[in-house]
Amino acid sequence: MLPPFDIFRIEANGEVLWIKSVEDLKSARIALKELMAASPHEYLIHSDNTNNDLVIKPPTAKRRAKPLIFQIAYDEQLMATRAGLLKSHGFTVISVVGNEAAKAALSTPRHYSLFILGTSAPTKVRREMANWLKANYPKVPLLALNPPFQQQLEPADYNVILNGPEEWLFVVEASTA
Repeated sequence: MLPPFDIFRIEANGEVLWIKSVEDLKSARIALKELMAASPHEYLIHSDNTNNDLVIKPPTAKRRAKPLIFQIAYDEQLMATRAGLLKSHGFTVISVVGNEAAKAALSTPRHYSLFILGTSAPTKVRREMANWLKANYPKVPLLALNPPFQQQLEPADYNVILNGPEEWLFVVEASTA
C-alpha cells in the first residue's frame, strides 16, 4: 500500500465515516491504536494511490488459533528472515521457495489466513503464481511484496513496496485479525 491513506470508521449500521488522512502506514498504525482504545469499532484504511482497502476489526476476547501464513519466496535467506519475523509475531508459517514447490505444498488443503508472495523473481513468474493462488484459493487474501520498480502486482489484494518489515507486517497483522 502506498501513501496517502484515509482512515474511516465503520459504524454498526454500516455507515462509513471519514476520520482522518495520514501520510504513511506508521502514522496509520499509531492513529488506529488510539482510535481503537477510544472507540472499538471496525476501521478501514484506504490507499488513495493503489485504491487498496484494509479493514481492521477490534480484537475479540476469545483466543483463536494462530493464523496460518503461507509464504512463497524466491530467495532462501529472505524466506528464512520473514518466516522468523512472522513466527516472533505469533503466526504459524509455511514457507516454500518457488512456484512449483508452492503448488506441490498447496495440493494438501488447509485453512490459510494469508498468502505472501516474495520479491526476488521476475514479474511474469510472480504474476503466474498470484493468478494460480486466486484461481485456487479465491477467498484467501494475497500480499505481494514488491520491488521499488513495481508498485503493484495484479491480482494481489495488498501490495507493499518492500523496504523493511514494518509496512508488510502491519498488513499481515491487520488482514489476519
